[in-house]
Amino acid sequence: MASRISLFCARNAIRAPTARPSCRLLHATGASKVIAGDKVPTVPLYGSSPGDEVDLAALTKRGKSILVFVPGAFSPGCSARHVPGYLSLAAKFTSEKGVSGIYIISGNDAFVMNAWGKELGAANDQVKYLADPSLKFISALGLDFDATKFFGNKRSKRAAVFVEDGTVTKTWVEPDNTGISISEAKSVIEEL
Repeated sequence: MASRISLFCARNAIRAPTARPSCRLLHATGASKVIAGDKVPTVPLYGSSPGDEVDLAALTKRGKSILVFVPGAFSPGCSARHVPGYLSLAAKFTSEKGVSGIYIISGNDAFVMNAWGKELGAANDQVKYLADPSLKFISALGLDFDATKFFGNKRSKRAAVFVEDGTVTKTWVEPDNTGISISEAKSVIEEL
C-alpha cells in the first residue's frame, strides 16, 4: 500500500503516478510529508513583523537553500543546539555546498521569531528567521504535528529540507518529531 495517489489538481484532472504532479501527493499508508520533487509552497511567511510578508517560493526559486524547521523558538533544543549548528556552519554551507540562504522556520509569531533571531544572532542576508503563526506553510509540507504536550498546540516537526531551484531535493525529518539527530547541521552538511 505504499503506492501514491494523486490528488485532484488544477482542472480536476488526475495525473498519472509516474508524472510529477504540481499538487501534493498522499501516501496511502498515512499522512504525507515533504519529499524530493515537491515544490516550495506559495504560502506567505513573516519576517520581523506581521507586515513583513515573505514569499519563500520566490526566494528559493533559483539556487540552493536550506529550510530548517523547529518546534519552537526559545525552546532548549532549538536554541542551544539545532539552530546554533546551522549558524556556526553557515559559511561552510555557502563556500562548500553553494547554499545561498538558510531559513529558520517555526510556528511562532513574527515578533517572537524576530526576538529569537536577535538573541541567537546571525540574522543577515544568508540566515533568516521566518514565522508561520498559522502553520499553513508547515502544514502544506506535511510537517505539522500535535505538540500539545510540549507547546499547547500543533507545531512543526524538527526537520531540514534542501531546495534547489524551488524544488525539494533532499529531506531530513526527525522520526520522533522533536529529536536532534538526522536534521542536525553537521549531519546535513555531510550528506550534501
